[in-house]
Amino acid sequence: MSDSDILPSRNRFIFVLLAGALLGPLGCKDRSITTYRIPKEPDSAPEQAAAPAAAPASSEPGLRWNAPAGWQQQAVSGMRIGSFLVPGTEGASADVSVISFPGTGGDDLANVNRWREQVHLPAIGADALPSQLQNLQTSAGTFAFADIGGAASGDKPPERLLGAWIRQGGRVWFFKMIGPADVVGAQKDNFLAFLKSVTPAEASQEALPALRPGMAAANTNDLPRPAAAMPAMPAEVPAMVSSPGGNAMNSIPVATSASVSLVWQAPSDWQNKPGSAMRKGSYAIGGAELAITAFPGDVGGVLANINRWRGQVGLDPIDEAGLAQATQSLDSNGLHFVVVDAGPASAGGQRILAALLPWQASTWFFKLQGPDDAVAKAKPEFLSFLKTVKAP
Repeated sequence: MSDSDILPSRNRFIFVLLAGALLGPLGCKDRSITTYRIPKEPDSAPEQAAAPAAAPASSEPGLRWNAPAGWQQQAVSGMRIGSFLVPGTEGASADVSVISFPGTGGDDLANVNRWREQVHLPAIGADALPSQLQNLQTSAGTFAFADIGGAASGDKPPERLLGAWIRQGGRVWFFKMIGPADVVGAQKDNFLAFLKSVTPAEASQEALPALRPGMAAANTNDLPRPAAAMPAMPAEVPAMVSSPGGNAMNSIPVATSASVSLVWQAPSDWQNKPGSAMRKGSYAIGGAELAITAFPGDVGGVLANINRWRGQVGLDPIDEAGLAQATQSLDSNGLHFVVVDAGPASAGGQRILAALLPWQASTWFFKLQGPDDAVAKAKPEFLSFLKTVKAP
């Protein structure tokens, strides 16, 4: 989740992702081809969550791929349309995910920096981007590919991430392997072969079942982080909120069934930063940064997200029994926030002060991150800011 942390939104919108169809083995029983097709978005109003129906027949091509031998296919749900466990030695394993969103998926620098954060590396600037990416030509088109060797975090050994994305047919597709550096390194050739096996699937007229509205991602690692790769969102009817100092905040509508967005008022001395396809708001507050994002569903639940943030600042995870001590509730304007203050794990380290807000079948994240002293200084204003958030 860095969040982290949506999909195109219009007056009438339904969020539809389809589970991949497993085809028969090709050549060897350990290799499988998976096809994922995306239905056209219907013009009619979305159906009620209580009675989901089949999605309309699709004439749009998807992608298919051939999984290397030894990769163990896992159940897909939520955002994932492909999922594999890749065994290593001594019980270690890597995780492979395939996700897809409508739109362009944001800019390349944001994608790389999101992945760098996941393996505990600092962000890079645009001047360093060419050294981090290479093009990979396949029959499906050109992938942008990154091999990111991570840093150790606390007592956890370094991880390594292989990631690639391809834009096709008005969508972006992300293919990612993450896990212990030695496991991922040993699987690099297989991962590249996996990407090269990706081909466009034939158009299909078959009707496929739609996912229920509000289904969460199978794993919080599937979630893009702030300023990360997410589809472009329409802003035909942005909700403009003026802060006391006159700063305007463009609250891009989140992808909910009602296509409405929360609104808020930011202090006049907060520096409004450029938004992105997934960020609803972005501010520089002294030496810290506040990112406001939203995702459909419960996004794995409170505990998973809190442990994700704790991991980002080098803290150990907690269990359900520890939630009460690690969080506090804040109720304002009919909204219920769960607030967590995580870190730092060591003197001078990073600190995260964040709030989760379930609203309109989505989860909103308000995440303030930066050096310990900067976050501590901004904490009173952050809590006061949360009290200005309200439904339009």
